[in-house]
Order: sequence, then structure tokens, then C-alpha cells
Amino acid sequence: MLTLKWYGHSMWSIFTNDCHIVIDPFTDIGFDMPENLSADIVISSHDHFDHNNFKLILPNFQKITQIGTYQLQNCKVKLIETSHGKLNDKNLGDTFLSLICINNASILHCGDLGIIPSTQTIKEIGTVDILLVPVGGQYTIDAAKAKEFIEIIQPRYVFPMHYRTAKSKIDIIDTIEPFVELYPNIEEINSNSIDIDTEALNETEQRIVKLNYE
Repeated sequence: MLTLKWYGHSMWSIFTNDCHIVIDPFTDIGFDMPENLSADIVISSHDHFDHNNFKLILPNFQKITQIGTYQLQNCKVKLIETSHGKLNDKNLGDTFLSLICINNASILHCGDLGIIPSTQTIKEIGTVDILLVPVGGQYTIDAAKAKEFIEIIQPRYVFPMHYRTAKSKIDIIDTIEPFVELYPNIEEINSNSIDIDTEALNETEQRIVKLNYE
């Protein structure tokens, strides 16, 4: 069993009985700022202000910001480099895919993924049970590209992220609506967290799930 919690944008927590991971802690971009948040591991997919606010997390924690594979407690983390893409023909640099293996589940947090990864990168990723994928476009892949990536990866769970909401100050990106149009049967859960039975993943039909950040 594990618990996923979404704070908005690309910031997530992954909880198990013995480990807490935070990914892409944001600065004040409109969402509620968590208080007294502690973690064992904090991952930043790239060095942009809306993904690297380590000051938001109470010390002490293991910081992961560089390409490589890390074994911490009962958790394995692998950062895989890929492209952030372009905006108005300006190269946005690189971002990391964070592949997290914990409690018999593989979780892929896509950071600010800006392209469909290469065949080699997809092979390196391997099997994904839970996919956290940006859908807002502009700085990342959009809804259509996210769908294309989902169809390649074939995860059991999909959670869209990095889209414009009522609270978001980053208004250049799209809302969730283009993604919902592609997945009209998306499950909308009125909670910012969900429990996932990792022992039953192989028996789970693919679920596309929208969490509420509040």
C-alpha cells in the first residue's frame, strides 16, 4: 500500500509505512504552501523556481537533483535525463524523469517533460505502474502528447499534473479540459490524496484519475 498526495502543479508526496518522498516542491505560485512538511527524500526534476523550493521542507532529508540511481531505505530512485522542450523557439533545457520503485510499485514522475522521450529512454524507463504526467502544454507536453505517451507506457494509473487551475499564477499553460476531452471517463476524486494497493496492480485496469489539490 502507498499513498499519493498532490499539492498542485508538479508537487507530490509519496507515503509508505516507512518512507516519505516529496517531488518538485514549489514556491508561491498560487497554491496553498504546506507548513511543517517533513520528508525522508526530496527530489527536484530541474532547477526552476516552481520545482526546487527545498526550503519548503523541514530538515533533514536526502536531496536528489542529479542524474543517477539512488538506494535509500526501501526505495530506489533513478533520475533519467530528457528534454524540457522549447517555448517560442527558445530551448528550455533539460528535465529529469524520476523513476521511483517502492512497495512493489514503479512510479514515474515526468517533471517538465517537453517531448515524447526517445525509444532508448522509454526502454530505460521500463514498466511503469503509476504515471504522473504534465498535460498543460507550453512549458511541457500538452494533452495530446500526454495521451500519446500514456499509450506507449501503458501504466495502471495515470495522474495529470502541471495544468492551469483557479489558484495557479502560471496562466500561460492550459487547463485540464483538453485532457478531459481525450479521457471523458476520467475519475474525478474530491480529495488531494489516494491510497493505492500495490499488491493488486497487476489486476488493475488502467485508471485515469484527477485529484483535487485542496
